[in-house]
Amino acid sequence: MIGERPWSVTLPLAGAAEGRGLSKLWARRKIADAEVARTMREVAAEETDRRILTLALDHHLVTRLTSLVAVDETPSRPAGVHLSRAELPLNLPAGWDFDKVFGGERAPATQPDTRRADAGAPAQRVAALAPSAKPLPIYAAARPGVLLPRTATDAELRMLLGLLLCLASLVLVALQRREPRRMPGL
Repeated sequence: MIGERPWSVTLPLAGAAEGRGLSKLWARRKIADAEVARTMREVAAEETDRRILTLALDHHLVTRLTSLVAVDETPSRPAGVHLSRAELPLNLPAGWDFDKVFGGERAPATQPDTRRADAGAPAQRVAALAPSAKPLPIYAAARPGVLLPRTATDAELRMLLGLLLCLASLVLVALQRREPRRMPGL
């Protein structure tokens, strides 16, 4: 077979699918080449920045000069619905009292006409959410009247245990490095 190349391959391009990722790969490679040219001082920094900016904006790529910003234009409430204001109930732990924690009643809302009809005073709502109950044993009194959870660990004990383990390891290393004593006459 003279004249025919054994390594040539014929591809039918009529049935090929349109690819969208190749242009981004090409642009990413061109940006990398421009950065190398800038580092090697083959091209001026301003010219390199212009090339990178143009390629990144045309192909929607993130570079050292560009970033992407996502903008969600989905409305969060239907059109025509007015904003309303409502106080949300607090989730205080069992046994906590709103007045003792926050220092008394809160100031009334600036727009009382938009408040929910079933909303009572803050202390009443808190009492309804967390009825007075016997404090659980995991709570310790930090000051009279306010019970706070004990969430701390036994850090002092763990630090002491760690220090003892470090000292024990030092003793073992020292015992291993010590030369064995030879008895005289052997």
